[in-house]
This record gives sequence, structure tokens and C-alpha cells, in this order.
Amino acid sequence: MKIKYISPNIWNDEILSISANLSDSHRSFLSEKGWTESYQPNLPGIIGGEISTHARDHVINRFLNSAARMQYVCTDPNKEQPHIRQMILDQLALGEIFILDVAAGNGAGTLSILSSICELREHSIIPTLPLNVSIFGLDISPDALSFYAAILGKITPRLKSCGIQVAIDLCVCNLKISGEIDQVLDTFFDAAKGKTCKRFLCTISALSGVKKEGMAEMMDSLKLIAARLSHKTRSSSWLWVEPKVEKTWLSVFASAVKLTFKQLIGALNIAAEKSNSNGMSGKAETARTFRWIDPLNGHLTTSHVIVVEFRNS
Repeated sequence: MKIKYISPNIWNDEILSISANLSDSHRSFLSEKGWTESYQPNLPGIIGGEISTHARDHVINRFLNSAARMQYVCTDPNKEQPHIRQMILDQLALGEIFILDVAAGNGAGTLSILSSICELREHSIIPTLPLNVSIFGLDISPDALSFYAAILGKITPRLKSCGIQVAIDLCVCNLKISGEIDQVLDTFFDAAKGKTCKRFLCTISALSGVKKEGMAEMMDSLKLIAARLSHKTRSSSWLWVEPKVEKTWLSVFASAVKLTFKQLIGALNIAAEKSNSNGMSGKAETARTFRWIDPLNGHLTTSHVIVVEFRNS
């Protein structure tokens, strides 16, 4: 599905505005919790995690940045990687789709995808067709997952008005234990089979905060996810969106996951700023830079994004 323009509500004068439905819902969520005055988006060292205070600080201070990155990637207003936008729009055009939200945290990435689709539908940029989305959100933090559910609940009426029905299952899961993810995947694919759904999207957003050592401990789980998604009867896509990472280790880990996909399906679509002909880059991926308006403080903010995408169809 191709689009000719982006609504000025979300992209104007080279500046991105987060979907009002999502940003207003986040603002309302913070207000209800009494956390609005705690907003400090430039506070360093906030990566989320199992501890309740870390999950709280993350949803307060990092939700909007993650949402902005994902919206920029999925709407691609500068037409830098239109095939990624097309992949998302095609997968989320109509019918049934199951989304595996890995290390989901408070859900900013996936909720931004759905809100972006809703925004495009509302302005008749893409058709409004019946879409049923089943999300499995996985994270080590039950607090973060409860925040995910709360914000999803706030954006749901607008999604429904745009023909998007969403069901969510939240799973507390430690990706450092491959046995846990194996059980979750069994449940995920059994649920999809029950709805005769063979269309899948795996989303990862800002996992690099766990650093090199944490990523290494998660690699068995990530490769297992790639292996299960790559089954030839499944139409699967993988969208991995990260902020700017100076070191090369992220590329090394991403390449290992890509290779798992490639070995099993024999073909691979890769979207990354720097990669060689077989998609195995030893250099750090080049970050794209964009500007967006922070809806909580009105500041013009500069963010960076790195994208890894692959699919089996």
C-alpha cells in the first residue's frame, strides 16, 4: 500500500507531531497517576526494568521519545525507507494480525504504530478496512505491562472508530531464560491458529538500553523468536527500532538474528542504513535524525533512530 502524502497533523515543516490520540492518552495517564510534574525527558540512565520505580520513571520520561521514533519510521515522511512503511501498511491493512511485542515495556512502540495507522485512516490517506489486532506484550516488569494496558485502554475508542479492534495478552517473561519465551511462543501461535491467522509482526523498541551484556543474555530467546516466525506457512515481519547507538555491538547482535531468519527461509529483506550485500554489517548502523514537538513541554526535540527490518514474504 503506497501513500502520496502525510497529514500535516503529524508532519509539518519537517517537524513530527505525535498522534494526538496517543500523546493525549499518555498525558491523561500521567495526570491520573499524579506523575505529570515528574516529567524530565533529559534525565540520563532511564531504561526501565523489573523494579517498580524504574518502570514508573520509564513510562514518565521515555514513552514519548519511543513513540516518536516509531511513528517516524512507520510514516516515513522523508521517504528514506518507504519499503518499511509499505511493509507496515500492508501488514496492518485489514483482516487478522498477531503482534509479538518483545521487551514491550509500556508499549510505546506498538501503540505508536496503531495510532499512526489510525491517523492515516482518519485523514483518508489509507482505506479504513476492518482490522483485528491481537497483541502479545512480553516484558520482565508487571508494572510496565499494566501501564501498557492502561494507555491502550485510553486510545481504544479512537482505534475502534477507525475500524481497528485490539485484543491484548500481557505476559511477564524474562528473555534471558529461553525456556520462558518458548512457552510464550507456543501460546502465541496456538492463539493465532485458533483464529486461522498466519500473519505476524514482531516489534522491538529500544532494547539497546540493556547494553551489550544484557543483549548477549537475550540472544537465545531472540533467535528462537526469529526461528519460529520464519516458518514457511507464516507471513512474518520483524521491525526493530532503536535510538542512536555509538558502538558496533548492536549491529553484531542484529546480524545474528537476521542470520537465523536467513538460514531458515533462504531469503531476507533487510532495511538498514549500512550493510553489505548479505546483510551482515560489522559497522554501526547509521542513525537517521528527525525533529519532533514534545507535547508535554512544547519543546522542539531532536531524536535519532536506527531501523532493522526483515520479513519472510
